[in-house]
Amino acid sequence: MSKTLTFLVLLALLLSCEKPHVDYVLSWKGDAIGVSVDVISDQDTILFSYSSDNGGQTDQMSWIHDFKITEGKVLTDSATRTFSVLPDNGKACFSYDVQCTLPEGYGSPGGCLMDMFRPDIDEKMLYSRTENIFIIPHGEQNADIAVNVVWTSTPDYPVFCLYNPGHGTEQFKGKVSDIAFSVMAGDPLLDLDTLDICGNTHFLVTALRKNEKMNKSDLNSFFKTIYASISGFWEENYNAPYSFLVFPFRRNTFEVTGNGFPNGFVSRYDATEDTILNLNRRDVYTHEIGHKWMNNGTIWFAEGFDEMQTGYHLVASGLEKPSYFAKYFNHALRGLHHNPHKNATDKEAEELFWDDGDYTWLLYWRGFSYAFHLAGIYEKETGVHNAWKPMMKAVKPFLDDFSAEKFIEAMSKLMDRKRLEKDYRQFIVDGKDFDFFPQDLPSGCTIIREKDGTPQLQITDSILFAGHFK
Repeated sequence: MSKTLTFLVLLALLLSCEKPHVDYVLSWKGDAIGVSVDVISDQDTILFSYSSDNGGQTDQMSWIHDFKITEGKVLTDSATRTFSVLPDNGKACFSYDVQCTLPEGYGSPGGCLMDMFRPDIDEKMLYSRTENIFIIPHGEQNADIAVNVVWTSTPDYPVFCLYNPGHGTEQFKGKVSDIAFSVMAGDPLLDLDTLDICGNTHFLVTALRKNEKMNKSDLNSFFKTIYASISGFWEENYNAPYSFLVFPFRRNTFEVTGNGFPNGFVSRYDATEDTILNLNRRDVYTHEIGHKWMNNGTIWFAEGFDEMQTGYHLVASGLEKPSYFAKYFNHALRGLHHNPHKNATDKEAEELFWDDGDYTWLLYWRGFSYAFHLAGIYEKETGVHNAWKPMMKAVKPFLDDFSAEKFIEAMSKLMDRKRLEKDYRQFIVDGKDFDFFPQDLPSGCTIIREKDGTPQLQITDSILFAGHFK
């Protein structure tokens, strides 16, 4: 074989190893982000998708402007927000702009129609979940396709990209899964601080409007404490950076809200207040950090058990006393008892999760109540005082591939299976009211009923109750 032929064969092999891959070229346009996409693939067709139903949004395709196809074919299905990309001779190219589309009106308090889930782009601020920027290969089967992200022009202010932490708008090479579920944010006041937590470097990202020194110090101390508590509980010490992104709303529609990701979280807040770290926001931040571990599966588990984890670690970290857990849980009990849909089935609540704030919070509070209920059952059957840790140790192996069946199987090794299946069907699947029988509660507490029937947790032995957080 000649040297020339050998070179060509090796070159062909090298190129084939790079297929398929997708190149994204981003350009800043002041009130929009231009996206040019090059798809290199030997496949006849690759299915791409854009955005998601998160936040109850229904107008996602209106965010895309000036869509052009320059090579190959792209068949668009607006109803499903999918794009069938058909390369020509192994390549397809298309481009589009993503423009700012803040909603004209907002839903009821507690609803989800807000800036958090929409691209918020102008000359003074950039915020977007990456699913609202990138049209990406669809499905788990395409999660490992190589991607390359390059900015040819950027805003005049700094930008933080969660998929490329600490490197701003520098070139990024990774996989589809890296950019599919992430966020980018930019602001003239954006500031990046490094936090050393358990010997690893993490990032605090802020754009503070008021009392910068005080607020940054408070956030720094809080995140170091709570992240160390949660990661220590799971007996994991990650070398990869985790990012704490605390970013203001451009419109003050919510006091605070957040999204958790595997490698960080973003919270948006009302920047008119002088102090950022109030109690409500500490709860939200802790909950979103918890999604690093509880980010999959059914909503009652991913959100409800994360609420249990939130209350637990605010106490276990030393930030709050055990009485705060009672206060936090009582808020959930009150919300669940007075929820107009409190007896909706799990299926109905999941289907309507984004349609109504009452359905949204229902699964948080129901899952939290179920987690507390199981902790009591486990303690009564085993005598183990701190039930939360062995319960979570049992489900840890399948947190990335959670299912109700796996949950029942894991919990059945800790407690009576018949009782477990009965309670799961009754309280989660069918949405019946929790009994909260005194004999089934964790030690050191009881449930009392207010005049209107609202159940409330009452600590009866502070020493026993404090033992649950050791």
